[in-house]
Amino acid sequence: MRRRAVLASFALLGSSLAAIAGATTVASPASALAERWCSAPGVTAPCIESLTVNGVPKTSGATVDLPTDLGGYRELHPVVTAITAPTDVVDVVVRTGSFVPDRMFGRMGLTDVDTGGVPGDRWIRIVGTPVIWAEGCTAGAWPWPCPSVATADSLVLDADVAMLDDRTESTIGMYVGTNAAYNGIFFDEQPDGSQALTTEVVAPHTYHAGGVVTGSIRFRLSYDQMRSDMGIPDPETLTPGSLSGTVNGGTGGGAFTTWHDPDGGGFFIQASGFTFSLKKIKVTAAHITPTRPTLTRAKRVSASKARLRHTLSTPRGARVTGYLARCTPKHGAVVRGKGAAASASVVVRGLRRATAYTCQVAAQSKAGRGAWSPGVRLRSR
Repeated sequence: MRRRAVLASFALLGSSLAAIAGATTVASPASALAERWCSAPGVTAPCIESLTVNGVPKTSGATVDLPTDLGGYRELHPVVTAITAPTDVVDVVVRTGSFVPDRMFGRMGLTDVDTGGVPGDRWIRIVGTPVIWAEGCTAGAWPWPCPSVATADSLVLDADVAMLDDRTESTIGMYVGTNAAYNGIFFDEQPDGSQALTTEVVAPHTYHAGGVVTGSIRFRLSYDQMRSDMGIPDPETLTPGSLSGTVNGGTGGGAFTTWHDPDGGGFFIQASGFTFSLKKIKVTAAHITPTRPTLTRAKRVSASKARLRHTLSTPRGARVTGYLARCTPKHGAVVRGKGAAASASVVVRGLRRATAYTCQVAAQSKAGRGAWSPGVRLRSR
């Protein structure tokens, strides 16, 4: 069953696509487009903290467009015009003040993006090169036909940096490359019963002046959505190996990195290093049950009872709720036991005298049982 994600985001990225779709924009007041440098007297965030082009510090050529909403702001647009060549490397730091940027896209070839600071005094750093605006995509039946080569326009680094009002929502953003459009996020049940998310991204394949566009895409999935749509009972415990991803089924290259939102409530997934045109991104919850423990010792404490000591398992999206043990003889019935989630030992009762067993332990969770540990021999007694 396919379910579409509920996203706090933008289905169309860039002015040309928005215009085709009939979207309207509201011009910001002229004062908001002024060069706002944090070093200027009386200027507070949002403002430009620093700007370098090809490693050379600049004191002009950067603005902050600040839309207002109910007396506050939910997005801002740093714009850098101090650029003379498509290969210029721009490094701009914007002091954002009270909000945490959750998504970013715009007219740039993104090399890196970092956020930091403390509550009330946040910043975002954007490093990239100017990318020519991609005109000519036609909205309609998916996939939209986009030009294979972006058309010429002015050299500018133009970013749209936005915050997320509700931490329980999911977002899609942080595109790298030229103007891009995506086909939403869908959750699909896999043949093994697990869930995967998929999305499609389309953009021009090459720059106006030549050269293949290499890009990336970043998702922020809320814990609530991961629980409801991906069958991950405890997403707060996810580890980097819990999820895996492919671009075009593994034929489109790309690397996947994942991390927890440092501000809580969600999990970031980033696919990077793939070329544009039409790409299908798929992320699968590959490992949800806890990791396999190691049985470090198996010792009989009486003829019919043994104590098994083991390492604790690591949750990968499902907390450990307990441990299971099994001791298997060469002939006869398997003897089983249970241990507490916080305990590193399991007691097994009902062993037969003068019988050797091979014992194993496994972690139990809401998502199911994890893999059994390698067997350890329990001597007869």
